[in-house]
Amino acid sequence: MSMSSDVFRRHWKIFLGVTAFVGLFSAIYDHYGRGVHSKPMIFAFQYPLVMGVLPAFLLSLIKAFKRVEYASAVRVGVNMYVSGVATLTMGSLATGVVEIFGTTNRLLKFYWIVGWPLLGIGFLVTMFALAKGYNDTVEGSSAEE
Repeated sequence: MSMSSDVFRRHWKIFLGVTAFVGLFSAIYDHYGRGVHSKPMIFAFQYPLVMGVLPAFLLSLIKAFKRVEYASAVRVGVNMYVSGVATLTMGSLATGVVEIFGTTNRLLKFYWIVGWPLLGIGFLVTMFALAKGYNDTVEGSSAEE
């Protein structure tokens, strides 16, 4: 198993690429929108940037997590969090597409209803699992000395 800070380092680089792709996609779609603009489309890049790059970058800098294994609880939490970010990003893009097209769709609200809880629960599970893993490694290292 790889260590947590290495995983978070890989995640922020992936999120940076996703942010660039979503920003480029939004700019191109907005350019060909025949003068119709959509704020959810324009600002869709903010979800992977603010909720992906920044937290993963900060977690990759924490040296204490180098000793914490990327175990199943941390993995479940990170996967839920990443799914929440992806859901919110896609919801923003889908809302922008529908607005630029000039219509509405009642099903778009489900992106937000599903995305925010996934994000919150994933964050909590990850933080609790990292804290428990950190405490276990600290206790385990002091018992061996």
